[in-house]
Amino acid sequence: MTEPENIHRFKEWLTGNGGKIHPDLRFEADDSGFSVIAAQDIPPESTVISCPFSLTVTPELSTHALLSLFKTDHTTVLDSWSERQLICTYLCMHWIADSPEYVLACLTGRVPRSHPGPDLRYSPALLHTPYLSTLPSADKLRTPLHFTPAELDALRGSNLHGATLDRQRELQAEWAQCQTIVAAANEDWGLRFTWYTHATASPRTQYLAAATYLSSRAFPSTLLSSSPSLVSTPDSYPVLLPGVDSLNHARAQPVSWVVSGISGGDTNTDTESSDLAVSLLLHSPTPRGAELLNNYGPKPNAELVLGYGFALPSNPDDTIVLKIGGAPGSGALAGGRWEVGRGAQGAGPLWDAILTAVCEGAEEEEEPDVDDELCAADMLLGMARNLLERLPRAPQPDEAAGIRADVARMIGYYLEGQRDILQSLMHLAEDKTHKAEEAARALGLEVVDEGEDEDEE
Repeated sequence: MTEPENIHRFKEWLTGNGGKIHPDLRFEADDSGFSVIAAQDIPPESTVISCPFSLTVTPELSTHALLSLFKTDHTTVLDSWSERQLICTYLCMHWIADSPEYVLACLTGRVPRSHPGPDLRYSPALLHTPYLSTLPSADKLRTPLHFTPAELDALRGSNLHGATLDRQRELQAEWAQCQTIVAAANEDWGLRFTWYTHATASPRTQYLAAATYLSSRAFPSTLLSSSPSLVSTPDSYPVLLPGVDSLNHARAQPVSWVVSGISGGDTNTDTESSDLAVSLLLHSPTPRGAELLNNYGPKPNAELVLGYGFALPSNPDDTIVLKIGGAPGSGALAGGRWEVGRGAQGAGPLWDAILTAVCEGAEEEEEPDVDDELCAADMLLGMARNLLERLPRAPQPDEAAGIRADVARMIGYYLEGQRDILQSLMHLAEDKTHKAEEAARALGLEVVDEGEDEDEE
């Protein structure tokens, strides 16, 4: 199968700048953009793709590029921008330069001269046009910020619904700040630097698309070291690795990251970073016709949906985040945040906090007694039951109503995990109740079943 022209241009650009692509690797179009397929059997321990450090999209590279474009006194404002703002604005400037409207305006001399700036089509600061041409169009993006109103409403009652609204407010505030500076540099650029444009009208001149590409394709800067790692640190930041980010995710896929000289040699203290490359090594064989897959690390479906736009069925890494407000007598719980996984994994700190809250107000510091245990178990049970009752049902595909089949399936995977975790918390609470009742009976205390009393009444 012949690869599209934009893939040919991208491969030439990557390899011409020190990158490497396995000769049996092919890009094939699919519903989400492109998949990377083995044209022939690829043996285990194969390096399938590498990206030189010089082509990585970093905040530093983005800053230098934007400073070369924004010939105004406002450039000092970039110092207050986040890494995401810098990278997203850098990406957007490529699309402004590549838009048919901008090209026509340049050719006809209609670009406003009141705010003169360089013709972006020929700017050496915009290095990544071949890479950006391979990214999926905006209509293929599936994070919740790209959901239809009906799809977003299908999340109402879940944590992900609130997280989506929070992310949208955060990104829109970032865009507004960036748009002001872009417009100050060049009025026409500012008009084309949009938050969101309908996919069929202008698929990429939008900040939302750039932010989605960054959240779904970025790796931590900890990969750009002599000992590459996917583990983020307080000092790390997101970076884009053209080519390396083309492989889709498979949980527990055995891969390694290798940093070496562009020529393939080992790194050493004298090697300049511009002469280094990060490579992806697949430890498993890939048969002809199969997809080559990466491993983004263990991630719950909530993170996969919000940041990447997909979910895994029965994801064993699923978690739910519990936040509890400051109800009367819940000082140990107020403002707390607990993350619990399937099988109530990690619920210990939550239980300890509930038990502490139950014991607060006691005149003397004493170990929790049976009554405290029963009260804490009842509180945990009620909390989990309330959240479970609020959780929406998985939606059914309904194109007429604006619910696409792939989105309905993704939401269903996410909700299944949330429901399973809440049910496991209810089971934990019931087990705590049972053990507390057994302890009470062992002490010769009478245990009253409140449910039975209510039935007798």
